[in-house]
Amino acid sequence: MTAPTEVQTTFPGLELERITFEQAKGWRCPLCNRMLTADRLLGTFVAEAGLLTDPTELWVCAEPCR
Repeated sequence: MTAPTEVQTTFPGLELERITFEQAKGWRCPLCNRMLTADRLLGTFVAEAGLLTDPTELWVCAEPCR
């Protein structure tokens, strides 16, 4: 996990260009696609294509899902 101000362009096993609207909004985990009821910040990400062309915080399951 990185500081929220540190923008990342990659994360192992995560295709940033394929992030869905629900994942970008923090409703679903971008790693396992489960609904988020308890979460933790994965970091701030940006991609050249898709929904993350602007820096976006991605939230994942509070308990490690993978």
